[in-house]
Amino acid sequence: MSFEYFYGGQSEAFSFYRIPRQLVTGAEFRNLSIDAKLLYGMMLDRMGLSARNGWYDELDRVYIYYTVDEIMEDLCCGHNKAVRLLAELDTKGVGLIERKKQGQGKPTMIYVKQFVETVPPAPRGKSAPSRLPKKGNQEVSKEEVQTSQNETSRLPENGSADFPKREANYNNKNQTDYSYTDPSIHPPDGREIEESVREQIDYPLLAQSYPHDDPDCLLELICDVLSSTSPTMRIGSENIPTPKVQDRFRRLTFEHVSYVLDALRETTTKIWNIRAYLLTALYNAPLTIGPYYAAAVRHDFG
Repeated sequence: MSFEYFYGGQSEAFSFYRIPRQLVTGAEFRNLSIDAKLLYGMMLDRMGLSARNGWYDELDRVYIYYTVDEIMEDLCCGHNKAVRLLAELDTKGVGLIERKKQGQGKPTMIYVKQFVETVPPAPRGKSAPSRLPKKGNQEVSKEEVQTSQNETSRLPENGSADFPKREANYNNKNQTDYSYTDPSIHPPDGREIEESVREQIDYPLLAQSYPHDDPDCLLELICDVLSSTSPTMRIGSENIPTPKVQDRFRRLTFEHVSYVLDALRETTTKIWNIRAYLLTALYNAPLTIGPYYAAAVRHDFG
């Protein structure tokens, strides 16, 4: 492959995961693997969106959801490695995250902790607690962490309660009734969602690069998905749990939306249901954008 140079401020048009410098230079994180540091940066990325969407617990702490299945997909790794990376970051490891089970088939809440020691702020509208409650974490057994050193893409037959074999399949009937939003928290309104999406996809740059109607349509479509309360959504030929679709849409960036708009321009086949087409294209964009541009480069230089 042949890549171009950056000119002027072109690098500012891309989105990046933030890996804190302290994780690279700090002696306390020297034994933390590179993959675990990358995973922490990816979790920080989700923290920003969680905060904007108002995902706070009763102590005003921000939390995220990041399942083992999603980590496997994002890092292109096996189940055991994903378990091991979580264990490295968890309270039994370096202590950068804390996980809290919810039970009843709901995903585990993850608190991403700061990488420097700080004094916790007082919850909004409440007096600061004298001390944070101690919460243990028994999600990953010692045996599971040890056996995860031998990475494999196959799910183990037996594991801890937090990593059942069915976890990799969101279509399991026991998991289709959960919502990523805490029922005790008021969901963000339409205006807040739109502001968040505009920032997420770098809307001003899209508006400069494409006719306004095109970015506006995709902006509205993404907002519709993120504000949906239906249990499932039709993506392609499948009914997929809405929380999974929403999580994928929260990861869309300027590059993904540009990729969909460019592909739409090049499509010559008549599209009968444009909304369904765009929903499927946006949902698949994070998975197909790499192979698409790789194929384009091979075509140009082949």
